[in-house]
Amino acid sequence: MSRTLHQIKSEQTRERLLDAALGLMHTKGHGQVSVHEVARAAGMTAGAVQHHFTSKAALMLEVITRLITQLEEASDFWPPAHWALKRRADHFVQQAWVTLYGQPRFTVAWSAYLAARDDELMVAHIIERRGWLTASLHQRMAQSFPEMCQGPQAVARVQFVLSALRGMGLVAPFSPAAAMPAQLQVLSQYLQSFQSQET
Repeated sequence: MSRTLHQIKSEQTRERLLDAALGLMHTKGHGQVSVHEVARAAGMTAGAVQHHFTSKAALMLEVITRLITQLEEASDFWPPAHWALKRRADHFVQQAWVTLYGQPRFTVAWSAYLAARDDELMVAHIIERRGWLTASLHQRMAQSFPEMCQGPQAVARVQFVLSALRGMGLVAPFSPAAAMPAQLQVLSQYLQSFQSQET
């Protein structure tokens, strides 16, 4: 079914707003990004932002969704399964940290999530959206790390790896610079610990 002109314009507007939000998150570092700033950066009104995104948390959720989708499409992000396990593990944790979890925009987005934790509808939406993202990431992890993604605890292991990365991302602004590389190394070692699962 072909899209109407209105649908196309609506999607283009959403993309402009997401681009503006990403740009602000990049330039402001760990600082807060307001709906009014996003509107101004996109050359629109705050009402236009609220028409497309019901809240700041909804906007930030779409930003994170877009970033993760971009990672899924990036050919150099996911290590191929034929690489040695240590190389795969080191590559994954470094790429995940440098491109997403260690970036200031990650903490900016999560601050909006946390601010919305008393909004039951928004929390339900975030849970649903994150469930879809986690399932998608699990599929890619299974391709890169088949050793870890087997058995009844496979989903929990992937969630544990992602939770570790998220946690590091959230505490990084309050941690010594040397803390994160050491923790990333531990996470890589965890991924490597499943090398003999099939034997």
